[in-house]
Amino acid sequence: MKRRQFLAGSLATAAATSLPRSVDAKPLAPFKLFDTHAHFYTNQPDRYPFQATGARYGAERMIAKATARPMTPAVVFAFWDAVGVERGTGVQYNSTYGTDNSYLLDCAKAHPDRILPVVILDPVDAATPATLHRFAKEAHLAGVRFSGSPNAQGDVAFLSDAARDTWAAADELGLSVVLMPLGANVPAALRKVAEHADRYPNVDVVLDHIAFPRPEALPESFGLTAEHRALAAHRNVYYKFTSFLVSEMEANARSANRPMIELRPFVEAMVDTYGADHLVWGSDHGNVEVDDVLYVKRALDATEGLKTQDRRAFFYDTAKAVFVPGGRGRRRG
Repeated sequence: MKRRQFLAGSLATAAATSLPRSVDAKPLAPFKLFDTHAHFYTNQPDRYPFQATGARYGAERMIAKATARPMTPAVVFAFWDAVGVERGTGVQYNSTYGTDNSYLLDCAKAHPDRILPVVILDPVDAATPATLHRFAKEAHLAGVRFSGSPNAQGDVAFLSDAARDTWAAADELGLSVVLMPLGANVPAALRKVAEHADRYPNVDVVLDHIAFPRPEALPESFGLTAEHRALAAHRNVYYKFTSFLVSEMEANARSANRPMIELRPFVEAMVDTYGADHLVWGSDHGNVEVDDVLYVKRALDATEGLKTQDRRAFFYDTAKAVFVPGGRGRRRG
């Protein structure tokens, strides 16, 4: 797709999807929401240069997207206000800025009552532990995020011996570590995630997109592998249910010519496996190309069979306890 065509399509999509946000201003739930996965980026490359080499769909398309519809605080807050989000984590967007967290940190500094920053850093860089300490003190850091594609043995940089000092710093600070292992070897990586959860008990490990279960491949377990299920025994591991996960599961079902996933039994299976107090919700606003408001409604509808206290845990209480500005700073046990 040519850049001009993409820009036109992006602007049309933005215009269409902005309508429900401006009209539907009433909160969607009888309780506050905490969004654990919102992205912030702007179209000011002179001040915040793009580093889009890691963009999923290519740098040119990502830059065109950010230029046409930047995710400034005003844009994200309009969405949050429409659906009833009180506050949330700003998750550094690798697709626009890589490990340059400047824009996210500036947004969080300007809006500390609403944005808790979760940065991306190089897990094996010798400077990262000191950076975590500095960000925790100066920027009220709530977490750090790592992603990558493990090999068949589950080896990936952020779970390697070279990353031990980074994990130790997060453990000392009581920061959350958000992980997004990618690709076919996610189950192998989850065995190493379990080891890290035990080794660093003062870290709350949060698995983005519940580590991508594949219901179309394992319908009897709603896509959870044995490695997914084994993590339930590790009580400092948490699971993020997102709009992106839903869209991915539905895309996988279409590709495999399998029935579309029913969200209510899927969510209830996740609650049965991990507990409502170990699940958090995130919109992935700024990344996933869906009707954001509709997907929030779908997530809320999928939890209607849960007790009210469990729904509150899912959508607010657990996230607030896990993502602590500056970290907890107190070693457990």
